Formats: sequence, structure tokens, C-alpha cells
Amino acid sequence: APDEPRRPMRGGEPLGVLLEGPGQNLLSGGRACLGPGWKAKSGVRAEWDATVEAPDGSRGALRLTRGTPAKGAEYLTSVEADGGGLLCASVWLRSAGGTGTWRLKLLDFETYANRTAVVELGPEWRRYVLPMEFVDRDSGAKRFSLIDNGPQKSDPKTRDIRFGDPYQPADTELTLDSAYAWGAQLERAQRATSFIAEGRRAADELTIPTEAFGGADRGRLSVELPLGGAPGATLLDAGAQLRLAYSNSGWLVAEIGGHRLMGVSDATADRKVVLQWSPDGAMLSSVSEAGKTRRHAAIRGAVAPGPLPARARLGTALDGSGGAGLTVAQLDFDAQLSPLVAVPPPAFVPNAYQRVFGDDFDDADLSRLNEDASGGSKSAPAWRSRYRHPRKNVINGEKQIYMDPRFGGSADEPLGVQPFSIANGVLTIRAERASPRVSRAIWGYEYTSGCITTELTHAQTYGYFEMCAQLPRGKGFWPAFWLLPKRDAWPPEIDVVEASGERPFSIHHGVIEKKAAPGASGAWIRDIADLTDGFHYYGCEWTEAKISFFVDGRKTFEYGPHGLHEDMYLLANLAVGSRDPSWIPEPDSSTPFPGEYRIDYIRAYQRR
Repeated sequence: APDEPRRPMRGGEPLGVLLEGPGQNLLSGGRACLGPGWKAKSGVRAEWDATVEAPDGSRGALRLTRGTPAKGAEYLTSVEADGGGLLCASVWLRSAGGTGTWRLKLLDFETYANRTAVVELGPEWRRYVLPMEFVDRDSGAKRFSLIDNGPQKSDPKTRDIRFGDPYQPADTELTLDSAYAWGAQLERAQRATSFIAEGRRAADELTIPTEAFGGADRGRLSVELPLGGAPGATLLDAGAQLRLAYSNSGWLVAEIGGHRLMGVSDATADRKVVLQWSPDGAMLSSVSEAGKTRRHAAIRGAVAPGPLPARARLGTALDGSGGAGLTVAQLDFDAQLSPLVAVPPPAFVPNAYQRVFGDDFDDADLSRLNEDASGGSKSAPAWRSRYRHPRKNVINGEKQIYMDPRFGGSADEPLGVQPFSIANGVLTIRAERASPRVSRAIWGYEYTSGCITTELTHAQTYGYFEMCAQLPRGKGFWPAFWLLPKRDAWPPEIDVVEASGERPFSIHHGVIEKKAAPGASGAWIRDIADLTDGFHYYGCEWTEAKISFFVDGRKTFEYGPHGLHEDMYLLANLAVGSRDPSWIPEPDSSTPFPGEYRIDYIRAYQRR
């Protein structure tokens, strides 16, 4: 029935309950295709086969057969989705016999910005997804294609790097002559929603009673996921006292009894998730298909959920807007606890380095963040709260003034604007709209924010630099972590982290010097993770030969040879707007002020 969840089967055995959102094929701005009236291009034979069972159990799918391979043949669909933003393309595919490969491509038809993937098809239906974040200059229609254009070659001049784009050797061949396709769609979304044929839909949500685990001071909650998890999906939601979910980056997150546990790696491929609690503490784990246990987070001390509502929701989207498209096979609750094991934070510092500077922000004394970088100690160093030039001299067309409580602007006394706070070992830099009184005193600027620098306290040549931080989301926010020379000159500059609050799944690394080395000196790195959904780790190793950049321990960009061989100091700031709206746009009514740049630590290392 339309209001009942579907129960997918495998080999005659039920996998569980498939939970999906409302019965709408697409979010706004999308288009579905591949119905009986669809036509192929470039001489490719396309026939609607009404005898084939589609993924949703209905009858009918499109059979595509290669004729003479035609370079650039478009096999799927396009949509008038001009402009920037994250676009998600997806399609169900299976072979018409045997196994082999085809290629998917998602591109902007005006700028040819694109993402491709070679996909291996087998006899079972499988859904393939291509996400890509386009920028504002990508102003053409977006085209989603299943193509045969010969071997894929890399372009050494490309400036953009996209994780998941396979490099194919020159002799790669696409070997499958025909395939079935069903339910292709393009949509503006962080991930593809489930395609539901017209007239069929699943339940918007499924609920279960909570009496089994409500009020228990110890227990183990296990969730089986035969098809894996999904970023941004809630597995179990019983309110603030008990929630188990994935972040938008695919990291496991649990809330229990006022405590929060969060992993730091993608766990969506693991087939089992386990949350246990007792008077000794709580632990969050997952189990891979091969049976290997990964521990993601643990805390000590008595942990248990408080009073729970009568029923809990399963498989909803993280924001509670609807179903998450998860297949939940089994949910168990028992008291078979595993030994509580401490889960250390990840260590990404290269070998042979020792720490020479750092602030873990465990000392909540804000007076050490000031105009002259006075005060502080070795474990809680002082930071300068402005750039080396006067605060009035705003760079890059930014729309804020960097403040501290003692700064008075054009007024006769300090304005008392405090953009910094330290709590629970985290420094927060806030960008806010200025009040009329403050705006008048800061020469008409409409926003205030903060920056910290080690210009007066620490500089070094070469080394490894790392920050653990959660970046703000919202139009106009421009957080950064970077290095400038100790001498009063520019360039050079090393940009460890630059991000746009409007592009939460992208980050920019770069190096600026007078005489740039061959190759790209900077790049927007796309599709890494949602950099706003939790604390991520940003690193930079600067050696005499090259400069390498890392996100969560994974190398994301490299530059060299270079000409940067002098002492440089560290900066972290949250800017608002820029002179280039295609880079960082101005904020508008949608911007969620205050913007918060949350920094767990900043550290610098040198070789022993």
C-alpha cells in the first residue's frame, strides 16, 4: 500500500525495511527521465523493455545497446540547472548479460566543468551516484551521460582535483555492449534521494517503541545495515537523550544522556553500528563486512539515556525532514557489553617532527588575545588580535573589521566587542552584524569578526603545521588558516586552509610567491567531506623542496619546487565577503549570523 514501507528481498530473503522520504522523485530543480518515450542519440539503439523488472518491483526499463561507438554520445539526460551549487546525478544500471564497464559523466555544457566515473555493471541492479559542486561561473545546462568516448586521459593543466575521479590508463576499454537503465535523475542536493516510480511510494518514516532501552543504565544497541549507511542519515532518533546517526561526512555520531560521541572517519561502508553504555562509560563502534571492528569514540563515566519518548524514529534524514533511503535489516538491544577501550584522537604528524609551538585552548584566559600579543605562557601563548597593518586597512575587499574588546575605532573609548570565546578547550571566533553604534565607530563597516596571529610570538622556516577546526556554514563566511613572512613583505603566502561557507564540501589550498613554480599554485579540492559538520584536521608540511597539504590525514594538494625559504608566522581568521563574489560572495538575509569558526587546536612542528 502507498503508506507502507517496502521490504526489499535478496535471494528470497527479506533484507529489512526500506525507508524513503515522501513520494516525490526529485528535489526542486531536478528532472527524472528514462521512461518509455525516451530517445537515444548518436545512433545508439534504445528500446523500452516492458518485461524487465525494475528496481522498485515494477515492470519496464530502458535497454541501451551500443552501435558504432560515437565520441561524446549522450545516453541519459540534461537539465536547465544553471549556476553553482551541489548537483547530484544518479541512475540505476545493470548489465543485459555478463559484466563490463560503462562511463558516467556529469558536466556543465557551457564551461565543460565535469566529473566522470567508470562503473562496473553486473546482472543485479545497482544505483550509481555522481555528486559535483559547481561554482557560479558554471552557467550552462547540466548534462548527465552514460557514454562511450574511448580511453579517459588526464589533463596535466587542470586546476581542480576531485576525489573519486578515476585515472584511467590510455589503453582502458569499455567492454560491455548493452545495459539496462532506470530512474535517472538530476537534483540539487547533498546526496541523491531514492527514485520512486509514479503511483508507488514508501512510508515517510517508521517508528518503534522505546520501552526496551528507555531508562536502562547499561545496554548495547546494534543496527545491521546490509547495504551500508548514508551520509546525513539518522539510524535511531529518540530525542536529545538517545540519537544515533551519520554526519554529512559519513562520520558516526551518537548523543546519549547529554553526552556526544563522534568519529573522525567515514563509516558508511560498514555493515553494523554498535552503541553501548554503562556506569563505566560509552563506546561507539562499527563492524565492516569482513567482520573487523572499528572503534570511533569512547568516554568514561556513568552514561545512560534519560527519559525517552514513547516511540523512536528510524531512518530519517539528519534534519528530520523525511526518510533517508536506508535499508535497516535489524535493530537489537541487549546487555552483551564489550570492554570499554579508550579511542585516541588520530595522529597525522609525520615522523621525525617535534612540537615547537601550539595552543590547545585549554586555558580560557582571553586576555592573551590582544593588540600587542602580551601575556600568555608556553602552554597558552599570546596571540595578536589584528594583522600587522592598522585595523582600518581592510584587505581583499572584505566587509568586516577585526575586533577585540579594547578596540574603539573612531570612538573615544573601547567598543567592548568580543569576537572570541574559549570553552571546553575550543576557541570560537564569531562573525556578527555590527550594531548601528559599532558600525558608526568602525567607519561604516557592517560586520565584526576576529583574527589571531603569531606575528609577535612565533615564526619558523619549514615544518609541519596542523589545525583541528569546525568551519562555519553560510553565505559570505571565509575562514582561513595561513602563513605570512616575518619580514614586512608580501608575497610569499601559504594558504593551509581557505573555505567558503557557501561551499561546505570544498576547500582551497594555495601558495603565492613572486615567481610561481611550474604547475598549479592552488586548487579548490572538492567532494572531501562536509567541513562544517564537525571537527576536521588540516595539515601542511613545508620542506625545502615542496609544500604538501592534508585534510584528515589525506594528501589533497602538493606544490613545488618553490622559493619560500624564510621565517613565516601563523594566522587564523574569519573574514566576511570579498571583492570577488564568485570566490566569496557577500552575506545576505540567508546568512546564519553569528558565524562561528571553532578551533580545537593550532600546532607547529619542526624536524628533530
